[in-house]
Amino acid sequence: MGIDIGRTNLRAALVSAEGEVLASVRERTDVSGGPRAVEEQAAAAFERVGGRDACAIGVGIAGQCDVTRGVVLRGPNLFWPDVPFRDRLAGRLNMPVTLRNDVVMATVGEWRLGAGRGCQNMVAVFVGTGIGGGAIVDGRLLEGASGCGGHFGHISVQLDGPRCGCGRKGCVEAYASGLGLATRARSDPALPSSSLSRAGIDGAAVSQAVEENDALALRLRDEAAAALSSALGSVINCLEPRLVVLGGVVMDMPGLYERCARGALDSCLPSHRSVAIVRSSLGDLSGAIGAASMALDPL
Repeated sequence: MGIDIGRTNLRAALVSAEGEVLASVRERTDVSGGPRAVEEQAAAAFERVGGRDACAIGVGIAGQCDVTRGVVLRGPNLFWPDVPFRDRLAGRLNMPVTLRNDVVMATVGEWRLGAGRGCQNMVAVFVGTGIGGGAIVDGRLLEGASGCGGHFGHISVQLDGPRCGCGRKGCVEAYASGLGLATRARSDPALPSSSLSRAGIDGAAVSQAVEENDALALRLRDEAAAALSSALGSVINCLEPRLVVLGGVVMDMPGLYERCARGALDSCLPSHRSVAIVRSSLGDLSGAIGAASMALDPL
């Protein structure tokens, strides 16, 4: 079984060894309730999808994880104190739990069962409420010293840019994530004349306004595409992957993927421009599928 705990949504899936989703649930994450409320949600989702039929659970969560200790570290997404989430959930469900960052799990899902299947050098970047990523280098997941590697959303694209949730300025997440787009829209002088002024502003509202050719939304999209292109170019230059997989709900914004795919190639070194840039193929269950795969067959 795989559970994907994002800042906005929680998704859980019972998955076969071949990657077939046998049952799944989606709901809003109870962020305001804190770690205990999210633990309750995960346990309830486990029961709803028939988790007792599983042999292990993988959990991907929107934050930094010390994978050795199974601890979710305090960070810019859930704002929890350091929480031993892996052992709490394993004790509650009496089943082994594998814990990683949510987008690392999604990267594994796309690598093993999705758009990156068979590729030994690939990068995945998912743009949702926040921005995260993962990398497979020579057939191995690049995790870092404690498992916290792959936070591509905190690549700085402008030193004096808007402040990110991590506290730094100019991170690509501050420009292109759902939260970043909403924050920038609310502070823009053009907001009163935009259709966004008549709605609760989030990434989905900006996407809808782009479909309506709203001038502010179109500008925000284009600035997000420029920031993402710069960050992707930097990642490509550093890791030289053969494949880049782009996913997440914000990437479904009209025109964003196309601009990012072109812009990333323009931003990277000429020697690296043979890289293929594709969309994710597992959809919004990529994190849950990847988490289930990691639980069944740990790296």
